[in-house]
Amino acid sequence: MLNTDRTSHTYHRHMTTAASLDRVGEPVLSGWKTTGHAIGFWLLAAMGIVVTTGAWFWLAIVGLEETTEQPKALASGTTMTGTALFFGVVPLVAVHLVGFAILMSYGASRRHNRQSGLWLGAGATIAASSIGLTVLLLFLYA
Repeated sequence: MLNTDRTSHTYHRHMTTAASLDRVGEPVLSGWKTTGHAIGFWLLAAMGIVVTTGAWFWLAIVGLEETTEQPKALASGTTMTGTALFFGVVPLVAVHLVGFAILMSYGASRRHNRQSGLWLGAGATIAASSIGLTVLLLFLYA
């Protein structure tokens, strides 16, 4: 079978095994379709770190606001209960869902193996959230 080596831009023949062929007998390609796609994905993932870190900090600020304003609210006959949920948790979840959707769709559409793109998107979202939470905890307790 004739195969293109995209890194050196040369053509060469190689032996393929049945395990490395797809349904129509063509070699299965792996990795990103282009280097630009890989760069784009990792730039989006890096932006996701910044956004999720901001969302974690926002949740902490809203939780602090709810805690410190609760005595004043009780004195005036109202309550702050639910403020952190509505203004903190909902945006945090929304940021994660949007980031998850963007990274998974970008990864799946720009990799030769769609499933690996989905897994990369999921992993990058989890990593971004973990980094954001770690930065918040270090800021609060360091």
